[in-house]
Amino acid sequence: MNDTTLQDDLAYVRDLAEAGQHAPLLGGRFLTFWGVLTTTAYFLHYAIADGLFGWPDTAYAWVWGAFIIAGGIGQGILVSTIRNKPGGNSVGNRTEGTVWMAGGFALFAYFGTLIVKSIIVGGPAPGFEASLPIVFAIYGTGLITSGIMGNVKPLTYAGYGALGMVALSIWFEGAVTSWAIASLGAFLTVLVPGLILMRNEPKSVV
Repeated sequence: MNDTTLQDDLAYVRDLAEAGQHAPLLGGRFLTFWGVLTTTAYFLHYAIADGLFGWPDTAYAWVWGAFIIAGGIGQGILVSTIRNKPGGNSVGNRTEGTVWMAGGFALFAYFGTLIVKSIIVGGPAPGFEASLPIVFAIYGTGLITSGIMGNVKPLTYAGYGALGMVALSIWFEGAVTSWAIASLGAFLTVLVPGLILMRNEPKSVV
């Protein structure tokens, strides 16, 4: 092997590495799915609390029960759809997957404990109403980290917006309108950036 061939091979490997380094993020479908689900759940929670539809208080259980079931099924399906997507091993995608996995575990620990405690005490345990700042803090952390590591500025900006929602959630805590504000926040900081990422996803292996 002569020097020219070796240099060409090294250049080829470098180009592949750089292409993988800047591969589009693959989390758009997850953000879109959870954005739709969370936006809808928060709005319906607001509607029940404000009496918009005249639904009884038992509707809370139906809304959040459906949220948990749909979320679990949808997450499993979405994971299977990205296995053959190119760029999955890039730094940005590995970082995105890790930070959102950690965030998901944190939310599971928080809400899972509240659900079990509610079952034991026979009623809603304190903590659900105070969950909004925690949820948006985790969203903000995941969005900013993914945006910076994946070099996706709209995602980073959405993360700062989610942190702004932490302040709004605390300010309006206890008010019925807090759930309407949270619904709008989920739409703007989760659903919209998810759609942007989906638009930029690679369509096939190249």
